[in-house]
Amino acid sequence: MPIIDEKIVLFFQSIRCEALTKVCYVFIPLEFWEVTAVILVLFFFLRTKTLRAPVVSFIIAWGLSEYCYETIKHVVRRPRPFWTIKGLVPLITPHGFSFPSGHATLAMAMAVVLAYYFPKARVSVYVLAVLIGCSRVYFGVHFLSDVVAGFILGALVGAFSIFLERAVLSAAKKNIL
Repeated sequence: MPIIDEKIVLFFQSIRCEALTKVCYVFIPLEFWEVTAVILVLFFFLRTKTLRAPVVSFIIAWGLSEYCYETIKHVVRRPRPFWTIKGLVPLITPHGFSFPSGHATLAMAMAVVLAYYFPKARVSVYVLAVLIGCSRVYFGVHFLSDVVAGFILGALVGAFSIFLERAVLSAAKKNIL
């Protein structure tokens, strides 16, 4: 583990305070993404044509993100920061390995999809994704490099999901599928 990763996690631990911790707890369940997914799925089933593409991309991104980061975690098997840094106290207890951050991967994949289809929300969804990633370091459950890798993976997955959606809906329009 790079020394800089360790120092960043310890810095985040040093700035912990009750107010900031409460703010970070908002990002634990990713309820924003879950609520967004439910809303988009409802629109899809209502056959709202303007939201069909975002829903398909969102579902692809969600599933592909989960598959990719879980696979990488089991291959890399990087220990969590609180497993290796003496004196680091995590604020939550996650399961599994550290690299890449699943929260950061999923948040960025969803942000890329939402920003593509809803450009006016672009800044908001990217800021939210970054805050979710930073909260993982703040909680002491990820190194910054886990989060950055998650952001990169999520961006790739999000972009690929949009590409796949466009290919699937184009094929469906041509009755290829």
